[in-house]
Amino acid sequence: MKKPFPSLKLYFIAFLVGGLGFLATANTGVKDLICEYHTNPIGLDVKNPRLSWKIFSEKENVIQTAYEIRVADSPANLAKSSRLIWTSGKMAGSESVNVEYQGPQLKSMQRVYWQVRIWDNNDKATKWSEPAFGEMGILEPELWTASWITMENEVSKEDSKPSHFLRKEFSTPKKVKSARVYVSAL
Repeated sequence: MKKPFPSLKLYFIAFLVGGLGFLATANTGVKDLICEYHTNPIGLDVKNPRLSWKIFSEKENVIQTAYEIRVADSPANLAKSSRLIWTSGKMAGSESVNVEYQGPQLKSMQRVYWQVRIWDNNDKATKWSEPAFGEMGILEPELWTASWITMENEVSKEDSKPSHFLRKEFSTPKKVKSARVYVSAL
């Protein structure tokens, strides 16, 4: 009579080896990048924006021991070290909330793309996160030039005026790649 135990032992050993193989390939990474408490913000008025991210892992007891941030003017340039605007280099620490941008002064209306990677408590680096972006607003007061939008021949009144729907059609000599309108009201 055959004993069923040897085959059960084989199944148990295969299960353990498979489980350990899963742990060896478990993913750790960075996600949910935010800048000044927003995802891909437009109109930033902070000269050194604060960057934050979340760490995810399929393993237990994973902590961040270091991080690196890189910033470029396009997603394609993030992978080219010669085209970066700034890189933090490997920074020891567990900070992942409100890490201040320390690169060259950002210009008004400039859009920059950034990504992060971390090192875990086993000194293993993750892949770079998906890129995120932030776009600066108008930082210099002298760039805030505007004219009031009013109806033609509008009579000036001291009391309350009804809201008007105003529009003006225009054409451009070139094809528009992108545009941004900054609007303010009193």
